[in-house]
Amino acid sequence: MRFYETLYIVNPNFENDKLTKCQKEIETELGKTKSKIINHRIWNKKRLAYPIDKQKYGTYMLLHFEGGSLDKMTDFDTWMKLNNQILRHMTTTLNSKPEVYVEEEQKEEIKNTDDSPVDSPTIENDMGLSAEELKETKDEIIKENDLEEQTPEKEEGK
Repeated sequence: MRFYETLYIVNPNFENDKLTKCQKEIETELGKTKSKIINHRIWNKKRLAYPIDKQKYGTYMLLHFEGGSLDKMTDFDTWMKLNNQILRHMTTTLNSKPEVYVEEEQKEEIKNTDDSPVDSPTIENDMGLSAEELKETKDEIIKENDLEEQTPEKEEGK
């Protein structure tokens, strides 16, 4: 079997109801190709490289599926081009089967359901500082900024 990935962009002004309706419509059209959907999710809203249909932003949608009839795939591609809800789309062939997408909230629930005790979380930034060290550094910067504002600037040329 062949595996495909379709990335398409829809109008960024669509609400969740309209987005799910658009997803269902695409899934039914893809069903005509006898393909099996693996993942279909809203990826994110992002700024477009250039305006499309007077839109500067777009909502990116990602669709992974297991291919069906190749003859019907061209019909699906044509349907995607003619659909007014879709600004742009691109379908590529994948070398291997994509993993099933699990949202972050569900992953956290799975991690917390094991029997190991849950310690209090320590927040660390990119530099590896703990939350307390980060707060101390922030306080030091604020104090330095306050001192700079309080010291009068030297007048030159008197």
